[in-house]
Amino acid sequence: MSFLNAILLAGAAAFLIPLIIHLLNKRKVVTVRWGAMHLLHEVIRQRKRKMKIEQLLLLLTRIAIPIVLALCLARPVLTALRSLGLGSSSLVVMLDDSFSMRAPAAQTSLPGGTVMEQARQDMQTMLGDLPNGSSAQVILSGGSPRKLLDQATTALDLVPKQLSEVPSMSGPLSANDAFQAATSALKDAPNAAREVVIVSDFQEADWKSIADGAALPGLDTLSKQEPKPQITFFRVGSDLAENLSIASADISALVAAESQPIGLRVRIKNHGKRPWQDVAVHLEADGARLRTARVSLAPEGEAVLSFTHAFDKVGDHSLSVRLEGDSFTDDNAFHSIVQVRNQLNVLLIDGNPGKEPLSGATDFLEIALTPHTSAAATLKDLIRTKKIDLRKMRDDDLRQQEVIIMADVQRLQGRAISDIDRFVKDGGGLLVFSGPECDLDWYNREFYRKGEGPYPSLIKGQARADSDSLPARILMQRFTHPAALYFNDARGGRLQDAEFRHWFEFTPQGDQTQRIFNLDRNVPLMVEKKHGRGRVIAVATTANAEWSNLPLQPFFVPLMQRLTTYLATEGSAPAWQIVGSNIRLPLEPAELGAEFTLRDPTGQTQTLKSAKEGDAVFVQSPPITQPGIFQLQKTGTEKTMLLAFNVDGSESDLKALPVADIQKIAQRHDAAFADTLPAYQALDRTRRHGSELWQPLLIALLGLLFFEVLLQQRIAKG
Repeated sequence: MSFLNAILLAGAAAFLIPLIIHLLNKRKVVTVRWGAMHLLHEVIRQRKRKMKIEQLLLLLTRIAIPIVLALCLARPVLTALRSLGLGSSSLVVMLDDSFSMRAPAAQTSLPGGTVMEQARQDMQTMLGDLPNGSSAQVILSGGSPRKLLDQATTALDLVPKQLSEVPSMSGPLSANDAFQAATSALKDAPNAAREVVIVSDFQEADWKSIADGAALPGLDTLSKQEPKPQITFFRVGSDLAENLSIASADISALVAAESQPIGLRVRIKNHGKRPWQDVAVHLEADGARLRTARVSLAPEGEAVLSFTHAFDKVGDHSLSVRLEGDSFTDDNAFHSIVQVRNQLNVLLIDGNPGKEPLSGATDFLEIALTPHTSAAATLKDLIRTKKIDLRKMRDDDLRQQEVIIMADVQRLQGRAISDIDRFVKDGGGLLVFSGPECDLDWYNREFYRKGEGPYPSLIKGQARADSDSLPARILMQRFTHPAALYFNDARGGRLQDAEFRHWFEFTPQGDQTQRIFNLDRNVPLMVEKKHGRGRVIAVATTANAEWSNLPLQPFFVPLMQRLTTYLATEGSAPAWQIVGSNIRLPLEPAELGAEFTLRDPTGQTQTLKSAKEGDAVFVQSPPITQPGIFQLQKTGTEKTMLLAFNVDGSESDLKALPVADIQKIAQRHDAAFADTLPAYQALDRTRRHGSELWQPLLIALLGLLFFEVLLQQRIAKG
């Protein structure tokens, strides 16, 4: 037995009051003998015995009332759980530090405080309630889960200090990865008693699938650890019901020539229930505002705006779009970097030159990559192509090229395969189209080489759609590849209109190969693999119209140009990245040890130093925690590289998972749930000390009072 308010036990001494009163009022008996006394002797004896019992019961009741009242106020609890080691415990907090935690909190003692600030405040109280000798560790769960501290600490006041330096700007919460990180942290816990608290706003976008029954193996593993940890879901809510955001933005070209118009298509989303009228949307280039458009949004509606702009100077340029209107501004902007170049050199290796126009393996490609030159237009093409016949290929053909495109090449001879392999490893891009001339055995044996060669996939064989069956088509889904994002909007082109009669059956092995597009026959159309510092993309069909009508589609030109510019710029910074990721850029071996200055959008700077990993040299930053345009400059030079970071669009829908669904997840995994700090503290006291007994004691007190009144009335009636 233990007491939460032990000092109030002193009130039990009040039992002396009824005892003293009883003793002072006890009457002295005077015996008077009279003649008929013997006739009443037995009746008096029985009556006297009954009165003594009733008086004793009344005295005991009155003594018990102050004692029970004192016990009730002292709040006794069972202490049987102390034998399990809950005197000191190891606490692991899974703290959601995603972007949505920056929303205003629903319940906070901090004026204008955010959900993250309230979570930090509640966590400080939780840590303060831990018994002496307890340890704590925090898993920051937004984006890629990571530990706040190198190892768990018993200096609990260190945790709030470290948390104050962590901004809530990571990507969406990955619950399963976070539980796996918590499991790893618990393995190093110094105490037998273990507790895990998940502190989050439980954004519906992150938790809805889990509430609907999706597997959560990370939590299953965590709950099966021995000794079994106490798991609690702790919700910190937001009261922000209205929010506007830039849900997505697509750029027509990743790289552009001077004065070449660039299209920017922006999708604006209203996540609330109220309509918005005349919302201002600004287009900015290199920090200067160019023009403004206005848009109206229905409740939970969206609108699409298109802008165009042309840069007249070679180099990196920033292109941003920003909206005004709501109070939650961090997701009201989209930033991108556009590389403006004089030209981009592409080598076309034709494995099957045609005698008729557009019959060669690379004829359609040449037109798609240089449309203005092919049409004798005055506009300048960014890409400059050099087409060669495979049979006339020379050693110096690869010089000054940035991308090589092979189309229907039977096999490479002599030094060509090693030259192309080295070209890709040094940072070049390779795009390989299939065709009837391709020697499948050579591709698998020499070009794929069990995953060691540049080719991305093993080829199972050639497949075809019979003349009496429907042709294969591109499977329409949400594309995530940088070169394919533009086609998520139907205005970028109807990819499903392309028909395929023949194709190679790729069978990607391992996780090195990424699918870009799939056919509706459950086979990939395009696969990609990183090889050294460069990348290789393989296409399962031909680049001409022999196996499909893909080259005849209007989207073939932007598709080929985006694939080519993507491969050409793989060694440089991407157009933009998600907040929560870091900067990692490959460098030349001679730049090992070089220092760089990184300047954030607010003007703050930090110094980065290049490092070596294996044979690669790179410069890497800590995770970026705010959106905007960053500048990276090598110390001692004037060359500056621009980098853009944006928040994840899925984080802008701040709708929280209903409490009943959170409780359902908790019950399914034998965990507890609390949505206020007092509720968590009550739950924690019960688990740490045992069950509180003041409720049954209060009922007992009421019963004693009722019994005392009845007994008093009975005695008074005599």
